[in-house]
Amino acid sequence: MENIRGLATGNYERQAYVQETVEKKRDIRENPPAELRNDSSEVKVSLSSGSKELQMAKNAAMSSFSDQNADRSEKVERIKQEVEEGRYKVNPENVAEKIVGLIVDEYV
Repeated sequence: MENIRGLATGNYERQAYVQETVEKKRDIRENPPAELRNDSSEVKVSLSSGSKELQMAKNAAMSSFSDQNADRSEKVERIKQEVEEGRYKVNPENVAEKIVGLIVDEYV
């Protein structure tokens, strides 16, 4: 008989817990805390100092990359124009130095 009473008591406690949880969730849904409310279209986000430093480093790297890419684009356009006009001259010594440098780097 005691086992049956224990089960009944356990069920009642479980039902009470479930009911309490449901009521808490309903209360939160109906009256959300200020940080969960979407009262305005403005959303505020704050970043840690580490996040800010990382963002600054990323921006600096992207800016540097953009500058290098712009310089490279200008050089490519200049060489294209020289080739089209027949003015582009290949310096065989520079080509040989680059080839030898690549071979040395590969085996050293």
